[in-house]
Amino acid sequence: MKKLWLLVLAVVLSLGLFACNQQTGGAGLSVLGVGQPSQGAQRYLVVFKSETLPPGAKAWAERQGAKVLKALEPIGTLVVQASPQVAQRLAKDPQVLQVGPEHRYSLPKTERLLVEDTFGTPTAADSLYRYQWDIRRIKAPQVWERLPLEVQARATVAILDTGVMDNHPDLEGQITDFLATNYCQETGGPNATPSYPKYSLWIDFDHLDPDNLCTPAPEVMYEAHGTHVSGTVAARFGGGRVVGVAPGLRLAAYKVFDRYHYTDPDTGEEYDDVGAWDGPIFEAILDAARKGYAVINMSLGGTLDTRFREDVAAMVAWDRVMKYANRMGTVIVASAGNSAQNANGYVVHIPSDLPTVISVSATGTATPLWRYPYPTGETLNAEPGQDILAFYSNYGAAVDLAAPGGDCGLDENGQSWCFRPRNERPAGYRYHLILSTIIIDETTPAYAWYAGTSMASPHVAAVAGLVKALHPNWTPGEVRALLKATAEDIGSRQLFGHGLVDADKAAR
Repeated sequence: MKKLWLLVLAVVLSLGLFACNQQTGGAGLSVLGVGQPSQGAQRYLVVFKSETLPPGAKAWAERQGAKVLKALEPIGTLVVQASPQVAQRLAKDPQVLQVGPEHRYSLPKTERLLVEDTFGTPTAADSLYRYQWDIRRIKAPQVWERLPLEVQARATVAILDTGVMDNHPDLEGQITDFLATNYCQETGGPNATPSYPKYSLWIDFDHLDPDNLCTPAPEVMYEAHGTHVSGTVAARFGGGRVVGVAPGLRLAAYKVFDRYHYTDPDTGEEYDDVGAWDGPIFEAILDAARKGYAVINMSLGGTLDTRFREDVAAMVAWDRVMKYANRMGTVIVASAGNSAQNANGYVVHIPSDLPTVISVSATGTATPLWRYPYPTGETLNAEPGQDILAFYSNYGAAVDLAAPGGDCGLDENGQSWCFRPRNERPAGYRYHLILSTIIIDETTPAYAWYAGTSMASPHVAAVAGLVKALHPNWTPGEVRALLKATAEDIGSRQLFGHGLVDADKAAR
């Protein structure tokens, strides 16, 4: 049984190793750690003792000198911009439980391995499906044979991520809702959608103006992570070149990430990246649950240390927002993390370790797919009985299920090829990664191999969506129980939870 820890050390995002470089995680920082002046305006979570906002909470905070950025009524939380002195004043009010910094969750430094000759308009429908061993390993094709697309379409999976390229040929028509809860909102793509993965604005902590949080960046950035995750869930038949686990499911695209910039004062190193703060994530969860979406996929999370007491406010808010979604009937699926950590000790992962969340670890395969020459016309299949824990995946008692997240295959010593430099790996190592949709720019869709627990989580989210399509009145607890009961036993409970998600057995 999962435990809820209310103590925090640091925040480390588990969003994906993409092409499986040798890093196993990325350090996250609170908003206080990215160059804000120590005495200037900073962002805080104000968590009230009441689990809903008291009447007049927003006006009360503003009278104290805070600027309210988000009022999250169902979880009794405000996100405010304030000086440390004002934050201390807010915390002393008897109606307030805790005030603490809003945290940022940041992508680890990664590689991306593009598929050759897949830029722009696809050349043949579903022509890359032969490389999608992951889809076949969890027995999705068996579901396709009996579950019509119109039945699958009864359920919607909300993707809380960096945004989705809705004009990608594999995703056109699959997305029914577009929402941005991030701070620097903008539109992009031919449909001018707010959840497009375009970042032309940033939060520049080197020149932060409290009255103008978002300013133009020197050039546009396109972040492909959310598009890759979405393709794994529901890339449609015949649209482009890959296929999702459940091509009939509908998607709701939520952009919860912002682009930020700062210079490390100690090293002089300049950072230009994307990160998601607590407030936008909470707001997206509340919205998706309120709209009755069947499943939320969160390929993100944080590494926490139960010995650290500073960030209780964030943890209480996380607990409340997850319980709210559970009460509203929405299933939450989250990645277990990419730090290769044992989560049984004082270091835990949030939100995946929370009791109402399905935590997903990542598998690779020992089947030697790397022996194939590139390109190959053969259909590549990972053989049952050869599943391995991906070298980067977190593990422990909190893990509920496992799903393909990608690795590099095993060398002659039984070690992952990912531990070797790229020039020492066989060219076919890419076959062991997860192939899905990405964005290059607004007119250029493409495909790439990524790896990470970020890639494992959407496999489970898609199967959960199929279950909800068949059983719309089931509670999240009933869906979780079914997925666990029907999972394929592939070994250690500590590594793989109840086993590899089995779409065929679950979606009946």
